[in-house]
Amino acid sequence: MGSLKDQEKLDQRPDMKEAKGSCEHRASTSKGERSVSMPDMNFGRKSVSETEMPGLGSLSQPCTKTPAEYTPTKKPAPFKMRWINGFNHKVGVINLNDKGNTIMFYAASNCGVLYNWTTHKMWLLQGHRHLITCITADANGKWLVTADAGPENVLIIWDSSDLFPQRTIFAPHGTTRIAKVAMSNDAKYLITLAYPSEKVTVHWWIWSFGHTAPDAVTEIDDLLRDAVIQMGFNPIRTQRFLLLTRTCFFLCCAKKIKVLERGVIKETDNYEIKIRRPDRNEHADCGKLMCFTFSSNTAQILVSTSRGLVIVYGYTIEYQKHFSPLDIDRLRFIKVVRLERRMINIIKYVDGLLVTGNSIGEIRFYDDQLKLLYWMDSLNVDKVKSLSFNISPRSTMILDPKCNKPCPCWEKVKVEKDPKTGEMKQKLIKMRLPSDATTSGKPFLVRDFIVTTWNQGVGFVDFVTEKYTNVLDSKISPILSMSVHPEKPFAVLGYTDGMVELIDFIKHSLITRLDLRSRYAVVVPPDDDSINCNYEVTVPELSVTYLKYSPSGLHLACGLNTGQLLFLDPSTIEILTPKPFGDTNDAIKHISFSPDSLLIATANAGRSVCVYKYLCTDFRWVFVGKHRAHYKEITSLIFLPAKNPNGDFKLVSTGLDRCLVEYDVAASFDEHLEILSLDRVEQSALPLSAIVWPAPSYLDPEEFRTDLPMILIANDEFKYKIVNYETTMTLATVLGPRFEFPVSKVQLITRKDSKDIDPENSQYLLFSAKDIIGLQKMPLDGNPWKHVGMLGHPVRIQKMCFREDLGMLFTIGVRDTTMTQWVANYRAVEVAAARGGVELDPYYCLIDSGRPGWLFQEIRDLFYYIQILCQGTFSPARRRVKDYIPIDSLPDLMRALGFFPSEYEVENLIVEAKYKVFNRAPVSEIEFEEFVKLYLNHRPAFGEHYKRLRLAFRNFANISNEGYVMSREDLIDILTSQGERFSRELCWYLLSVLCGHSFEDRAVLNENDFSFLPEYITFSDFTTEIIGIQEMDNISDTYSGVESWASMHTFSSVDSDDKIL
Repeated sequence: MGSLKDQEKLDQRPDMKEAKGSCEHRASTSKGERSVSMPDMNFGRKSVSETEMPGLGSLSQPCTKTPAEYTPTKKPAPFKMRWINGFNHKVGVINLNDKGNTIMFYAASNCGVLYNWTTHKMWLLQGHRHLITCITADANGKWLVTADAGPENVLIIWDSSDLFPQRTIFAPHGTTRIAKVAMSNDAKYLITLAYPSEKVTVHWWIWSFGHTAPDAVTEIDDLLRDAVIQMGFNPIRTQRFLLLTRTCFFLCCAKKIKVLERGVIKETDNYEIKIRRPDRNEHADCGKLMCFTFSSNTAQILVSTSRGLVIVYGYTIEYQKHFSPLDIDRLRFIKVVRLERRMINIIKYVDGLLVTGNSIGEIRFYDDQLKLLYWMDSLNVDKVKSLSFNISPRSTMILDPKCNKPCPCWEKVKVEKDPKTGEMKQKLIKMRLPSDATTSGKPFLVRDFIVTTWNQGVGFVDFVTEKYTNVLDSKISPILSMSVHPEKPFAVLGYTDGMVELIDFIKHSLITRLDLRSRYAVVVPPDDDSINCNYEVTVPELSVTYLKYSPSGLHLACGLNTGQLLFLDPSTIEILTPKPFGDTNDAIKHISFSPDSLLIATANAGRSVCVYKYLCTDFRWVFVGKHRAHYKEITSLIFLPAKNPNGDFKLVSTGLDRCLVEYDVAASFDEHLEILSLDRVEQSALPLSAIVWPAPSYLDPEEFRTDLPMILIANDEFKYKIVNYETTMTLATVLGPRFEFPVSKVQLITRKDSKDIDPENSQYLLFSAKDIIGLQKMPLDGNPWKHVGMLGHPVRIQKMCFREDLGMLFTIGVRDTTMTQWVANYRAVEVAAARGGVELDPYYCLIDSGRPGWLFQEIRDLFYYIQILCQGTFSPARRRVKDYIPIDSLPDLMRALGFFPSEYEVENLIVEAKYKVFNRAPVSEIEFEEFVKLYLNHRPAFGEHYKRLRLAFRNFANISNEGYVMSREDLIDILTSQGERFSRELCWYLLSVLCGHSFEDRAVLNENDFSFLPEYITFSDFTTEIIGIQEMDNISDTYSGVESWASMHTFSSVDSDDKIL
């Protein structure tokens, strides 16, 4: 990688400043010149040791390899990114091959990737929050640039020698997202492009100066979003750059601003961008512009079109070699030349040659006068999307032995260094080299290059042998489903285009691929009287929506978007089902196997559950039955470890309808799946995920109830609930991770990387919350320090699988073509839990102002006040202050602290306090520490939100000209007849107290008289006059249509909450 002194030198200019990274800075710098040659990426690289990752081969080097003098303090991360399969096809690939190494640079998800495809090593550049949409590099591959287009978009410039972020530019265009990025060949300048409103904004940066604002800015009006398809710098005059659209291009030049001062023209330190739009030959119908390149020898600009034409712009009509570019105002249209009959997708200028790639996979080489010299049409690729050549030119020594083969004298030939590249020349035999298309047939050699295809991945081309090697075999279709074999190193992926891939995740290689659309295509032969005799081929629009290995690894189920179910060979993914099961027409969303792998259940988008059974005698699957028990989307489908009396495993499902449904598989007949029970398990929260929840193995069965049938439910209120699925009683409610979104996927995992681990500390809860993945230490008790999360995907985690024996996690994301492999870091959870402290120390962060704050003091005072009430308010006996209170007083104490549980929640609260989930005998008292934990776990995770209150009011109110209004009688009727209703007398008493009536006022009023309430109640009246919220103006009232009562209405919150626009 080079010496540390070379790494600390500055680049190109003595005044070039050392830039800063995104989160970390170098400790010291030194002056001098910095080499811009691409270092050997293999030098000094170390793979993860086998002690950290037992039984695995080569691993990736994670994001930043910091300099020796830098010692960063890192936060503990629950996972370490190991490998990424696939890449972002819209971004492209940059060839960094130099001096014999085989490295490419591309983007995958929110990471930049340096991949050596011969040694199978990968270095990941992590620093982006959102999907990377742009990458670029200088001509020498020294500086790499990555940029994302998220709301908090960031541009990072990396040093490829140490993978250190030398400069980070936050929000280069403010709130507007970055659309394109380009860097000059000499790495001095950088341009970024964005689309604010209906125009294009271009920022020009001298990035090494470290300025927070661009050095020059220009705008181009009347261009639609994504109008600019390519932009790049002039390789000779790097202050010039070009923007290309489908119909025209803009030639730009950054110059210093000159001012007239006392009759003398002087240059300032400020820059401006001069733009010129060259005229195009209007008489030539050339088609759409596709790409451009600069000719270094002739100073011409060549633009290719969709019709195989090349439009030439230059400064002189005559051909002049080694011509220097003039002022951009003198650039003019020269001619149009038809080079090919196909669309030219890419055009490059390298080693004095013009190189094109077209839409049928052909690559052609031309000289400066656009004469064809050589072509390659034997690569067998679908479409050439981009080309990227090696950094250094080829150094060769061409010999012409008479024997036309290496003979003994071959070794005696002395090889010299190439004066241009400084590399030893390669000995080649003349007769074995490609020859050009001229009459003399001269040997024709160019650099090796990388080809990016449309849907066949990325390949490397050895030009001498014309050998095409596929180095990134990835599809452009997003991944929809994934499953990992429980024993073998296999991962199977399902794509939107109906493709199924089997991958060896240790060797990082593709084993086989299955195209379901081609497999089930219907070919109809022509009729006997047909004139054209054409075959009619119907290709079904199949997508693989779910894949699942059985626990034994002997079965692999494949669910499709058409509702069909296939069974594949788990090792070869060959189709084992003669005819797909088509028992439903909706896309399969969930697949679950029984513990013995002999039963399988599927849930589809139509909210139906189908069950299939494997007949061991006939070695085939048969359909048992189906049933639609949910009226909203099914969120989880699980087989329980317990069995019914008939011997079949129990099957349950949960849905957004808050119901838990248990099915009786054995009693099903005539393709009808019987329902054993249907119960509601949530009152207001929505179950997002559910798993089987076993009792801890370290509990003594004689002292604790270890045989409880339990499941764990994660809901949208940021809570975990342990539920007895036989009685549907909630045994415990625990506060979950409080990220931006609630936990939506959970999996209980066991640590198996060491035999010396205590069983009490060997289990963890793996979870995902939209784009976050994390680990949580057992047992669940609401301790916020016992879980650690990190960004797992820039959009949303779609599926995750975990291999316990390897400690590896596999994830795929929404609208993404990559699969990410992670290595679990259990120590991060242990360290975080230890930092939190013991007893109540880790819980103080959940209380306003912590331990010395008003809320904790209120909790403590009310806890002891309850003891006074229990001992009698007017009792003359001596008070005894204890550390516990009766459990029956918990509801009153919770309400005194501002948490108003429903009767259903009160019941769950008391059951949890008495039995503590596993206790055999109930207790009657609760200690102060347990009470604080109970209060923090049961109260709303973020408090009651104003929008939720307003939404509840709108559900029952009527729409009028004045907004949402509820009559007095309607309010009383709702409170006395719906939900956990009050009696009319209690309702009158509570409302009179809320409205501020004293005991004397209530003595005068009739218990049936509600006249103290307004006849018509608006939301403002309800909140301020009845509930008593006084600071309504200080509450943000931004309300989206998604949360509204009906999406067809739009409500205004500027003047009043009740008015309707």
